[in-house]
Formats: sequence, structure tokens, C-alpha cells
Amino acid sequence: MRLRHIEVFHAIMRTGSLSKAAELLCVSQPAVSKVLAHAERSAGLKLFARAHGRLQPTREAELLFAETQKLQSTLDSIRDLARNLALHPQGLLRIGCLPSLGLSLIPQAVQAFRASYPAVSLKVQTRHTAELLNALLTRELDVGVALNPPARPGIEALELGRTAVVCVAPPDDPSPADAPLALQDFVDGDWISIGNVDPLGETIGHLLETQGVDGRLAAVEAQTWYVARSLAARGIGRVLLDEITARSAGEPVAIRRVEPELTVGVFAVWRDGGMDSQAGSAFVDVLRGMLAAR
Repeated sequence: MRLRHIEVFHAIMRTGSLSKAAELLCVSQPAVSKVLAHAERSAGLKLFARAHGRLQPTREAELLFAETQKLQSTLDSIRDLARNLALHPQGLLRIGCLPSLGLSLIPQAVQAFRASYPAVSLKVQTRHTAELLNALLTRELDVGVALNPPARPGIEALELGRTAVVCVAPPDDPSPADAPLALQDFVDGDWISIGNVDPLGETIGHLLETQGVDGRLAAVEAQTWYVARSLAARGIGRVLLDEITARSAGEPVAIRRVEPELTVGVFAVWRDGGMDSQAGSAFVDVLRGMLAAR
């Protein structure tokens, strides 16, 4: 007897009729009758006889039922496990993120995720964008979080939300807090560059170029964003950063809007072919919800 034969046979034994067995299995009654007939032919046994319009199990059916209950119990356990894994993922989830996001967005997301999925163990690594994508392709990571990641063969990217590019200035910066800072005014003072290693740096560099204010060299270049933020906090100069990094925990800084406005996307990235982890999908949902609430 095949597994489907046993499943239908067990349903009939439990319910006592073809129609109720069909309801239990969420199939039609003719489908149950067809599987039962095939099971009897396959086993070479008569499993049920009709008596006064009801199905009466044969002695052979009763003996089979006693044995198949063990198998059915195992199958029920497997279904329960699959259902629970879908609702409450377990196992290990390997997350990669940009260094600056590891100081702000990701710790908050991990806290929220662990509250809902305590059975999942997390491994968090920080890498620059190119390293992040390479680690996904080599299966060192399950999911990554980046800003405006470049298109890459073998990588899928999903935008979860957007964050503004803002000016991070020393805490005693004299600029009006409620007025946007023009890019010309930004570069006229001492300013800090984050280089062009990552897409955010490329985006900012392109903005300065299109606005025609890229002629003055930066006082300092710091390719690590939280280092650039720390330099601004110490009065070295102003720096353009994403707002998530700007508002991360650290030394006090002044944050100003810039003109013209610029935003960058926060993306989840994973290997091509779809997310292969329920835990990964759940973590992405947590991130999306957090960004929507900002």
C-alpha cells in the first residue's frame, strides 16, 4: 500500500464513511472511493463491506489499522512540525549588514525578531557592500541589508524602505536646525567625505557633481560611515550620511536636512532563486515593518 492509500484508509476507519473521510481530507467523495478501490487491488484484500448502507471494516482492515496508526501518528507529527516551522521558524539565520547599520537598524531588528522567534539563533556580520554580495554568493550569509546595492548576477534585492541623506554636523553647528542646508554651503565649510567605495558614497558624489559643487576637496575622507560621524561629532567638519547612520547611538551631533533632497533605498538582498529560509523571510518582514514605522 502506498502512503496515500494508507492516509485514505485511515480517514475512513476514523470517520466510518466515505463522505466524512472526504471532508476530513478536503477532497471529493469519488476521489476517496477511487483511492480505496486502488488500495484494495494493490493489497489484494477486501478492506470494507457494506452493511445496511454503512461501511463495515473487515478483520484484515482492523489488523492493518492497528499498525497504520503508528505511521499516521508520525505523519501527523511531521505536519505539525512543518506548520510550526512556518509559524515559528527555528535554526540558524546568518545576517550580513553594512557596518553603520550594525550600530543602529540591525540591533533594533534583532531585538524585535528575537521577541517573536526565540528559537532562531542569529549570526550577524558587518561587511561593505561588495563583500556582502560575495558572501551571499558563497553561501556564507543567508540575507544581507544594504543601501542602494548595485545589480549583481545571482543576487535578488528587495527595497524595504527609504531613508534621507542628511548633513551630520558638530553639536554646536550654527546652522538653523529647521532650515535645509544648501550643498554649496556644505562644501564651503570643512566637510568630510565617505569616499566612493560603497553606493552611498557614489550617490553623494554624483549629487555634488550634478550640483556643480564638487570642486573643493574634503578636509578628511573616512570610508567607514560611523568613523565619519564621530569625526563630525568632534568638530572636524560636516558629513553627508544616511539618516539611519546619522541617528545611531554615539556622540551628540547636529542633524540638518539638505537641499536638494536626496533619499537612498534600504534593501534586503539574498541569493537568486528566492529566500530559502522561513526565518530569513520573517526577519525581512521585521525590517520592513520597522522602516515603515520610522
